[in-house]
Order: sequence, then C-alpha cells, then structure tokens
Amino acid sequence: MSEAVSPPMPPHPKSPRWGRRLFLGFLGSVACLYGVIVTYHLSVPRNAAGATPGWMEKCRELCLSYGLIPTGNIAMDAKAYLAVAKPQDLTSPLAEILADGEFVRAETEAHPFIGKVPPDFTLPNSKGEMVSLHDLTAQGPVILVFYYGYNCSHCVAQLFGLQKDLHYLSELGAQVVALSADTPEKTAESFDRYGGFDFPVLSDADNKTAQIYEVFTPAHGDEEEDLKHGTFIIDKSGKVVFVNRGYQPFIDNKSILFWLSGLPGWTRPDAVVDSTENKPVAAK
Repeated sequence: MSEAVSPPMPPHPKSPRWGRRLFLGFLGSVACLYGVIVTYHLSVPRNAAGATPGWMEKCRELCLSYGLIPTGNIAMDAKAYLAVAKPQDLTSPLAEILADGEFVRAETEAHPFIGKVPPDFTLPNSKGEMVSLHDLTAQGPVILVFYYGYNCSHCVAQLFGLQKDLHYLSELGAQVVALSADTPEKTAESFDRYGGFDFPVLSDADNKTAQIYEVFTPAHGDEEEDLKHGTFIIDKSGKVVFVNRGYQPFIDNKSILFWLSGLPGWTRPDAVVDSTENKPVAAK
C-alpha cells in the first residue's frame, strides 16, 4: 500500500515589518523636511506683501553658505554661526593679546561720522529704562552695535561674541550698547528664553536711529528698504573712530581691542616675556 503524499506547504508570507519600517522612515523624512521649512518661515520675517526683504534674504544666503539651517533656538544658532565663521578665539590675558605684533586690525570704512561726535540718542532698554549715548560716552569708550534683532540664525551672534569677550572690553574701560527695532517687550522675552547680556540692548523703533547712522535705508519708490549690521567705536571724547557696516555681523573682537588700545588716554600694559617659552605673558 503506497504512502499518502502530503500536499506541498504554501509559501510562507513575507513579514510586513520591512514595509512598515520603510513607510515610517518616509514619514519621518517628510516630517523633518516640513520642520525645516516651518522653522525657516518662522525665523524669516515677511513684509506686508509677503516677500522676504532683500537684507533678510542676504542673511539667509549667508547662513546657507556656511551650511547653517535655523533650528528655532536663537542662542544655539548664534553660537553655531560663531563656530563656523571662525572669529579669533580670545583666551589669553589682554596684555598677551595686544602684544601680537603680527596682527593687523581691521580698517575702518568711510563714514560721515568718522572723527566727529555722532548724534545723541535716548532709547528704552529691555526693562523700559531710558539709556542715552551721551551718558555712556561720559564714562569711557563705547562700542555701538546695530543688529537685526531676534529674527535670524546669526542676527544676534555678534552680541554673544561680545558677551564672551566683555571682560577684555571692560579692562580697556569700554562699554557695549546694542540697538535693534525689536520692542523692549520682545527683547525681554528673548532674554528670558535665550539668556541676556551684561550690556544694554535698546529698542530703536522703526530703525530711526539706524537711519541717522546710515545703517538703515527706508523704502523709496521702487527701491526696497535696506538694513545692515553696524559697528561703531566711539572714543571717550565722544568721537567716532571706527565704522563697519555690512550684511555680515562684525565679529572680529580682536580688532576692536586693538582699536581701543590705540585710543588717547589709555596706556598699554607691559608684557612680561617668559624666558622659558619666549612668549609674552600678562604683566603682574
């Protein structure tokens, strides 16, 4: 009697897990792309017509040139910009920094205020307190910074850089004051979220002071508005000695130190040479 032959087993169905994983991966990629797009649109202000101002578009292009994409965290983005833009990382004592005979400081650009006392202004800080340029220059040199406000990934990078090197500036008797069109309330809110600075940050409503200092140009006819970053060094007598304007923030703090050290009335500390390493060290 012949043995019964078992019918062939049906093929084992393939696990659906690989398909599910592929689908979930695709959804994750879409979500990431959507997040980047949303972050970009939230971080780039639009004018009334819905178009990006030309100066902000230049800001976006600058960040993209460094491979930077806004994360939504201003402090993180600012520090990322400082890292890739590679400013001079100042860690040595001031006397040693200023003893660098090979360093060439940045040159000032031409500006109507060079060698002159610029117009005074009185503006509110993040607490609503009024601060005047005249009162600041009466105490010593001032680094006046015009920045875009909390609008883009590198707009406040210069302020974070100045905060890091503020002890050097204080050693030279200088103060920092920053201006943007952000309201005091928005600045205070940004400070609560990202941390504040040990120098006044003022509200220049409608960029009126920025316009006087030729950092902001309002729209006129077919010409759209234009806004630049601006850095002004003002000596103790109240006169402007250095100006830098552009779509990229001025983060060369070493040049600022060299400009301040060359102002009248300040004596450069002597650098003591360490005979074991043949390099200057801080004077004691």
